Amino acid sequence: MIASDKKKILVIGAGWEQYSLIKKIKDEGHYIIATHPNLSAEGFQLADTFYIKDSRDISAHISIAETHKIDAVVSDNCDYSFYTAAIVASKLGLPFADLESAIFSNDKFLQREACKTGGILQPEYYSVITLKELHTAAARLGYPVIVKPIDSRGTFGVTIVDNDEKLNEAFYNAIDNSPSRRLICEKFIKGTLVTVDGFCFKNGHRALTVASRKFEEGPKPVTKEIIYPAEFPKETQKQLLQRHREVVQALGYSYGHTHGEYMLTSSGDIYLIECANRGGGVYTSSVIVPLLTGFDLNLSLLNQSLGADTLTSPETDDYMKMSVILTFLDFQVGSVIRSMNIKEMQNKLFTVRFRSIYSVNDMVESIENCASRHSMLVLSGVDVKEAKNNLEQFKKQLYIEYYN
Repeated sequence: MIASDKKKILVIGAGWEQYSLIKKIKDEGHYIIATHPNLSAEGFQLADTFYIKDSRDISAHISIAETHKIDAVVSDNCDYSFYTAAIVASKLGLPFADLESAIFSNDKFLQREACKTGGILQPEYYSVITLKELHTAAARLGYPVIVKPIDSRGTFGVTIVDNDEKLNEAFYNAIDNSPSRRLICEKFIKGTLVTVDGFCFKNGHRALTVASRKFEEGPKPVTKEIIYPAEFPKETQKQLLQRHREVVQALGYSYGHTHGEYMLTSSGDIYLIECANRGGGVYTSSVIVPLLTGFDLNLSLLNQSLGADTLTSPETDDYMKMSVILTFLDFQVGSVIRSMNIKEMQNKLFTVRFRSIYSVNDMVESIENCASRHSMLVLSGVDVKEAKNNLEQFKKQLYIEYYN
């Protein structure tokens, strides 16, 4: 790249989940200005300049963008970073998702309202701001219900409640995790949780991948395993892809990644849980979907933010060319790690990514939400059978020794 082609790219949220995206920007030869609330953020290793900033600090990011005279702003797989990036882009007149898309991605109630207008099947729901309103909503819906912030990330503040006695605790947990102090209470739908990911190409949005998810049993819905492709009949997968297309259309998303979660019931109904105009976390959008489809979506996202994307895609229901499993292995809670062969396991041929939040001499703590899961493993196979076999081999060969 010649000097005149080198662009200044502001990356909001330079943590490990966006590392592959940042690496692509670096490989393309651009100048990276990165932000993250933690000094140890892995993306800072690739940045030319970085700032310790919370992703919700809008005024600071506008100031950084204007000071550096940036050419583009990029963010993926974080709702807060995505909203701030949309504000920065709007202020500076740069290509990005529009503010309405950013609002729908961050406000679960407004998203539900927009999808209701679009005729999308959803759980019955109520917006609540007081404990009294929550009790009224739960009484109308009937147990079990889900109580969650309208604007949190991951599963922070989310609780499945099956009786009146547990409702108060769920309320305070959700309020504590809601920046706006607003909640949504909705009817719990029993079924299989499904993830559908897509991308807005030059020639329109495409629903790309379908995955089935397994959850830890209990009031806190923490994902334990995600399998691509979902283990459903082809016709069911097509219906899920179609539902995602309908939801994206109802929400008006037209830039970058789309990430939807749906509940598939035993009777075949497909309920929208939520859908954001950003990529899925834990390697989903930056590693897994590109690997499954063969599309360089990190490059496309960068080029879209530069107003120079030309990637098109055929319209089909068969984008997944292999199988991938994203799983979360548990360690021994309350024990201190003496040694583990993490480097050896990262170098296995079928290992795509393996990361642990713990290292030697750390004490393992209990899992309270998705962010506290002990480890994240992405592995591949030519099909689901091989991927599952590779997972069993990984578990047998992973060695963790604890102090007595």
